[in-house]
Amino acid sequence: MRNITQNHDDVSSLPHDHPRGTDASFDNFLHLQAQLLERAHDAILVRDPHDVILSWNRGAQELYGWSAEDAVGKTAHILLKTRFPHSLEEVTTLLSQEGQWEGTLIHTCRDGQEVIVESRQGLIHHPSSGHITTIVEINHDITQRERLTEEQAISHATELVLRETVRRMDEFIGITGHELQTPMTTIKGNLQLVSRRLAQLSENAAPYPELHATISSMQTALERVERQVRVQSRLVNDLLDISRLQANGLELHLAPCNVITIVREAVDDQRTIAPMRTISLQTIEEELPIHADADRIGQVITNYLSNALKYSIASQPVVIAVTKEGHRVRVAVTDRGQGLTPQQQKQIWERFYRAEGITVQSGTGVNLGLGLYICGQLIQRQGGEVGVESSPGQGSTFWFTLPLVERANS
Repeated sequence: MRNITQNHDDVSSLPHDHPRGTDASFDNFLHLQAQLLERAHDAILVRDPHDVILSWNRGAQELYGWSAEDAVGKTAHILLKTRFPHSLEEVTTLLSQEGQWEGTLIHTCRDGQEVIVESRQGLIHHPSSGHITTIVEINHDITQRERLTEEQAISHATELVLRETVRRMDEFIGITGHELQTPMTTIKGNLQLVSRRLAQLSENAAPYPELHATISSMQTALERVERQVRVQSRLVNDLLDISRLQANGLELHLAPCNVITIVREAVDDQRTIAPMRTISLQTIEEELPIHADADRIGQVITNYLSNALKYSIASQPVVIAVTKEGHRVRVAVTDRGQGLTPQQQKQIWERFYRAEGITVQSGTGVNLGLGLYICGQLIQRQGGEVGVESSPGQGSTFWFTLPLVERANS
């Protein structure tokens, strides 16, 4: 028998590589074969034509858990609860016709665990009569390989599904944002018109106290509506920005500008929106020139400030500091809110992430988890960096940096 101790021997040679001599020499051949099979690493069992196990090597004992004493005399496919590719009859027929069979089988071990084996089976004929005497079956354990292949296939399929889900979600976000933009623009325009008319009526109604009080009440209600419209408008703009970012369609209009001016305007806007809050601006510079999209930088600062106001109680101040660090400018917004855990700090810049356990302290709680992601993208696309420094219960500092440009010589 040719090199039977190798794990991947071609068992198709088994019917041909035996001595063509007497019955005694054949018996000696079978004895030698049994010794070689016992030393093989793969599970090797020898069966009679009725599938009864005649020999069970050490490799079979290690793989399946039964000793030779347990297995010999048992019907192989019953002991191992063999699951065939199609059926036992088909394997038996092919083995009889071809003299060999190769394929994948699933066996159940003594402990109930299933193993997948690459099985090679060959017939051995008696040298004198030509009758089938035994069937040699060599089973190589490929369980780990097959399971890894299956896991890789599942992982690949899952990745494809996730990609398609993200693609459809981005498409939906883009459509939703554009569909909402038109009615929001109309609502804002009509509110501005009504606000101007009420202001005119209020001036004319000054001599009439009751009418003036009614108009003042209407103006107060209108201001609440305008605040809610601003919130909704910001959400719509976030949806549009996300859609443009994912489609690489976000345009930046870069031009020379002064970051101090941008910061002051953003602070003034927030002070107007939240007149009862304290917003402190700290800077020793009057001019820090950058080459950037001023509107987009203002959007980032506004987002930082509005978040700081939202997630800290009304009595606590919010501080925005602008400093020069080498060839870069650093803008940092600090609040005294609940703070973030290290894990939350890592995830806070992701799309649609909303930190658990962080509740709104003042203002509206509407949040899609898009603002900081957009901020990060806007700054990074202009050559800057974003970050956060925080500790639970100690507040947070959200910052960004941008490269400075050389001042023109006076």
